[in-house]
Amino acid sequence: MKIAVTKLAEKSEGIPELFQRFGHEAIIIPTMRAAPPTNPAPLLHFAEMASKGELDILIFTSALGVDIFFKKLIPKNVRIVSVGPKTADKVEEYGLRSEVIGKFSSGHFAEYLGDLRGKTVGIARAEVPNIELTASLRAKGARVIEAPVYSLVPGKSIAGTLKEVDAVIFTSAKSFEFSGFNSKMENIKVIAIGQKTANAMRKHGIEPDIVGNGTLENCLSLMS
Repeated sequence: MKIAVTKLAEKSEGIPELFQRFGHEAIIIPTMRAAPPTNPAPLLHFAEMASKGELDILIFTSALGVDIFFKKLIPKNVRIVSVGPKTADKVEEYGLRSEVIGKFSSGHFAEYLGDLRGKTVGIARAEVPNIELTASLRAKGARVIEAPVYSLVPGKSIAGTLKEVDAVIFTSAKSFEFSGFNSKMENIKVIAIGQKTANAMRKHGIEPDIVGNGTLENCLSLMS
C-alpha cells in the first residue's frame, strides 16, 4: 500500500525504511513545519536554568527538540529522559546518555519517574502544551518548568496527495488540524497514531479506522 504520513520533514528520517519492512511505501506529507518559538523568553530562561544545574531531570519529547536545544546548550549533571529511541539516539549524538520512555503517556511518565518531591523537572517540547503530563508530574511532587524549543505552523495541504495513496496516518493532533482533511475524503483508510490524535479527528467528524498506541510501528502492525 501507498501510505501518506503527516510527519515533520525534520522528523522523517528512517520512515521510508520502516514502511518497507512492513511491505508498504511511505509518502511523507509535512502538513506542518517547525519554526522558532513565538516567544523566545521561556527558552532562554530554561537554558539558563540548565546551565546553572538547576534542573534535576530534563525531558525531551522529540529528536528535533534535542537538536535545537543542544545547539544552544549542552547541559551537564542532569538526568535526561527521552521519549522514544530516536530521541535517545539524538541525545547520544551529542555525547550524552538518556533513559528512554517507550510509550508517551502522562500516566506512564509519572509511573516511571516515581516520587518527584523536591525535584525540578524541565520539559523541552514543541509549542503545544501537554496539560495532562505537567499535572501528573506535579501530582508526584515535582516543580515543572516547560520551554517551547520550536513552534508548529501550517505546512503542505494533504488534499492533492490523497488521490495517490491507499491510507493516511496522522501522527499528531496538530498535523491533522493543519492537513485540510475533511469528512468527504472517504475513499482511503484513515489512521490515528494515538488517542489524542483520534480525539482531535473525532471533533471534526472523522472516525479513524485504526487507532495506534503512539508509534508508527504499532499502526503498521495493526494494518497487517
